[in-house]
Amino acid sequence: MKIYDNIKGYFLNKDNGCNDYSNRFYIRSIKEDSSIGLKPDDIYLEPHKRDFFEIVILIRGSVPVKIGEQTLKKTNNTLAIVSPFQTINYSRLAKENTDHGYIINFKASLFENLNNSYDVQNEFPFFKLHSLPIYQLGDEDFSGLEPLAMEIFEESREDRMNSFHIITHLLLILLYKIKRITHNNQGIVSMNRNDTILAKFEQKILSNNNTFLSVKEYASMMNISAIYLSECVKKATGRSAQKIIIDYKILSAKVLLHQKNKTITEIADILGFNEAANFNQFFKRNTGMTATQFRKKQKVE
Repeated sequence: MKIYDNIKGYFLNKDNGCNDYSNRFYIRSIKEDSSIGLKPDDIYLEPHKRDFFEIVILIRGSVPVKIGEQTLKKTNNTLAIVSPFQTINYSRLAKENTDHGYIINFKASLFENLNNSYDVQNEFPFFKLHSLPIYQLGDEDFSGLEPLAMEIFEESREDRMNSFHIITHLLLILLYKIKRITHNNQGIVSMNRNDTILAKFEQKILSNNNTFLSVKEYASMMNISAIYLSECVKKATGRSAQKIIIDYKILSAKVLLHQKNKTITEIADILGFNEAANFNQFFKRNTGMTATQFRKKQKVE
């Protein structure tokens, strides 16, 4: 499957005066794209992946977009959050398109202190690893996001002093506002029962910080059976519930390994391993390198 990493050349992102800050950022206005008749290339109608984050602030939308097994349908006052490497494909745009909103693409390297994807996903847990969070927002919450997106859009089209710093700080403010709005999943739009269970499952995993439980324990917290949880997760993602837990455990490990003040032994203990050797084996089995090798690689980069 094709993986796109060029933000400025992706989909309807064009060389139209928007500063991409070394291929780390792009924001486009859906209304502006429609007004000049931009159409997507056919290649984007096929399922594909991107290695960057996406925030969609949709004032008015009518064009379906499929992300994984979920479809973002016609809706207003909507917030959609897409993590890197989730499968996505678009529908053809209608001839008369009245959609309005903003789409922000960015890479973690845009930020000084959150310069890896796992740092961003740890700080902003609404970027789920597997499910697609879509939120139908009330007027008050949505009105707090739209002006910020507009300001980011306008700033990105100007070649002015300190533009880069203003863009990154405005984007961080936007992300923290989204974190505050979505912390309890209020307003989340569920596509089907399997997706609902998956979203709740991921939320339970994230709510325990660095403590990871068994599939049976998470199922008990959700008042469902472990078998039913496993079936729903498998249907929604194609992966086992145990693999979802492992993915989040690896994410936490990477975040901790990025903190140079913690030893491998301390990190192993935090994550519930009785020996550093067991942690290293677990990490290598799931990433292809030991925790020590991963940490050395970060120093080189």
